[in-house]
Amino acid sequence: MKNDHYLPRHYLQHFCIPGSCLIAIAKVEPYRSIPPGPIRGQCQKAGFYNDSPGVDEILGEVENTIAPVVHEVLRKVDFSAQEAAALRFLAVSLHTRTRKSIEISKVFPKIIASEFIKHGIATGKLPVPPGGWSDAMIDFGGVAGMHIKALVIPCWLETQTLELKLLRVCAHDKLITSDNPVVALNPFCAGTAPQRSFAGYSRSGFQLILPISPTTCILIYDPKVYKIGGRKQRVVDVESSDVELLNSLQIQSAEQCIYFDDPRLHPRVEQLVQKYGPLRKPIQDVVRRIPSRNANEGFLHLVNDHVKLPTEWRFSRYRRNINGTVGGTRNSDWSAMVSHVMEDMRKNPSDEPLGRRMKRVIAQM
Repeated sequence: MKNDHYLPRHYLQHFCIPGSCLIAIAKVEPYRSIPPGPIRGQCQKAGFYNDSPGVDEILGEVENTIAPVVHEVLRKVDFSAQEAAALRFLAVSLHTRTRKSIEISKVFPKIIASEFIKHGIATGKLPVPPGGWSDAMIDFGGVAGMHIKALVIPCWLETQTLELKLLRVCAHDKLITSDNPVVALNPFCAGTAPQRSFAGYSRSGFQLILPISPTTCILIYDPKVYKIGGRKQRVVDVESSDVELLNSLQIQSAEQCIYFDDPRLHPRVEQLVQKYGPLRKPIQDVVRRIPSRNANEGFLHLVNDHVKLPTEWRFSRYRRNINGTVGGTRNSDWSAMVSHVMEDMRKNPSDEPLGRRMKRVIAQM
């Protein structure tokens, strides 16, 4: 069974040690410095897409299209409208395909399945497994493919109502990345309702962050809420304090490993892990258990805010007149159209180009 890379090599190669195919590595929890390793050996698992026919081939085609775009964007530190669309797709696809993202998507159904099985055992409807029941006995196949197929297109469509800019790191600072590098945030809504989550793609104030090299980061954000750089400015220089915040998000988001392009950064990376590691959350925390008045009942609340911005960005400020509400939909008409398109794809699967399908669906609305 071949190894599938859930984080593509074309992405990691931009964090390689200059002049080599090696990358500096550190384990996050607990922190451990690891000798540099080849990128071909990172972020892979045997048969990761094996139970999702066609997904590996689709991802290969996408990577062959996007890899040269990323290379060109980094070369010129700028992007065209067409390249911006590719960068959005890169961020969304990496957000859905890593091992950690897949495991997070399994948490809720595993809890439901476990409760069902435990109830069956307790009532005698199911036999007790040899050695007793354990939640670790539950797993689901085909999730990677289902996750990617169900989420990439609608989430990518939602990013079309967001702005994209490149954050450029000044001299002497370096960005790190991880085995789960895409971070979803919503500083606009953070802390307003602790029992709720607002990090959805369609929400006002949404941000999506992906470092694409040690000196460059993609920021996709809600322009109705935040002002970042000038209106026509596509590249924004960021200070050291913001570089630290960007790196802190990678430490929180990582499943196991942090990656960077210079082994001499190990002491600094260790300091960052010691400082921001306590903000890391177990993946089980995406489901919150809310008790009810009845001791035998309760509620399960699924959330997706898995990282925390330790303090406010310096490169970003809120607009004087914010066009959005906390917890509200950023563009309800557009989100409704996205829902109609996805429903049409479910009912009428075909090779019809997405743009043509969207026009047809809009005409029918």
